[in-house]
Amino acid sequence: MQRSTVDRVLTTVENVLAAAPFAVVAVVAFVNVVSRYFLNASLAFTSELTVSLAVWMVMMGAVIALREGGHLGFSALHEAARGPVRGVMTVLITAAIVAFFVVLLFFGIDLAALQAWSGRSTPSIGLPQWLFTAALPVGAVLGVYRAVQAGRAGFRRSTVEALPSEEADR
Repeated sequence: MQRSTVDRVLTTVENVLAAAPFAVVAVVAFVNVVSRYFLNASLAFTSELTVSLAVWMVMMGAVIALREGGHLGFSALHEAARGPVRGVMTVLITAAIVAFFVVLLFFGIDLAALQAWSGRSTPSIGLPQWLFTAALPVGAVLGVYRAVQAGRAGFRRSTVEALPSEEADR
């Protein structure tokens, strides 16, 4: 199936937003290990930065899992059902995932805005805290898009897969 330009751009954005924090965490952790070994001193900011960037990695990982069809809700439950039941399950699973992301979107916007307006920064490195919290609404918007996309694809498969040969197996 031909992917749209929007889909290709979003895929690139998602991959960069997942890979860049991972690369930063890997470099910072390596530098910290080298610092401990050779200088016998730990860099104080490394754990703060690692934990803060983990939010971006987790949110983008969830979005990528939806995009690649690796989300447990779309594999374990979906594959167990057949025919019209599979279609209903697809709609229910998609609705539940979208509802979760919508709640996360509103919570994330509220929290990031509060942090931005209060001028809250991270304790060790002094970066604005909202830069890390922004992963919640960004991931939620991308998650809604990918959940609907996966739901549509799953629904199409569930209606096409109910072939006469499947009925004969029962």
